[in-house]
Amino acid sequence: MIKATRGARPIQDNTISDWYHQHQYADVTLDEYADVWKNWLTFTNLKSITGLDQFPHADYTQGTSQVFDNFVLKHCKDRIITTLVGDFQYHRCISKHAEFKELKFVHPDFLYGSDLHALLISVPFSDYGTLHPEFDILMHMCTEFDIPVCLDLAYWGIAKNVHLDLTKWACIKEVTCSLSKPFHTLENHRVGIRFTRDYADDGISMLNEVNMQNKYSMSLGLHYMENFSPDYMWEKYGNAHHEVCNELDIYVTDTVIFGISTDEKDIEFNRGIPLNNRICIAQQLKHKVENDS
Repeated sequence: MIKATRGARPIQDNTISDWYHQHQYADVTLDEYADVWKNWLTFTNLKSITGLDQFPHADYTQGTSQVFDNFVLKHCKDRIITTLVGDFQYHRCISKHAEFKELKFVHPDFLYGSDLHALLISVPFSDYGTLHPEFDILMHMCTEFDIPVCLDLAYWGIAKNVHLDLTKWACIKEVTCSLSKPFHTLENHRVGIRFTRDYADDGISMLNEVNMQNKYSMSLGLHYMENFSPDYMWEKYGNAHHEVCNELDIYVTDTVIFGISTDEKDIEFNRGIPLNNRICIAQQLKHKVENDS
């Protein structure tokens, strides 16, 4: 029997893996790269994002992690770097040497005061596999208290039922996404993008301006985005997701590789939120679909 795992591993889809070997390098400009990303993010029937036109500055990034590094570096000297319990654990690592706060729940007392915080948050939320239930109120508070937000869309290519209107929240200053989760093999190539409302005068923008991006990764990214929609994983594995979650007696989520257990026997999967044990079922999904085909 295949065991469930911790972490967040992509489904080792055979079609995706085969496509990797068909790739032929082609030079890609940053403008071409950004345009394909915008089209891919919005070419979906299962979720939606509007308002990207308000983020005119685009940069190639080494996955999403490079964006988080620069966001923390940019704000840590005069703001408290803030996340929510259960979000990407990488944030704890890069914030060890900065003033850092991890919120257990959203409450005005935690974020009160203008110009004091900078927030990193994943959509869908990392520990729930769905939009955080307090996302809207949190964005309202961040807008009111002038808290810059970096929106992490790393799970966009394996998500559904997420509807983002970026025009509603002036606090969202950066949006980042990568292809590591939907496309097995690309997690080793660090294919990412950052969109910003305003010009970001930092290391990421400098490297892009002198044309020092990882061109092979950019070419790989276009190869996949032009051939697979951000709905591919749900269209192929959606039925299996419900079947596996039912077999394991766990709750389905809006992120195809995750199910949620509230049983104490699964406490090993807990990441900080009480009674919320996030289980990665990527291996089970691959096994079930391969055996049924």
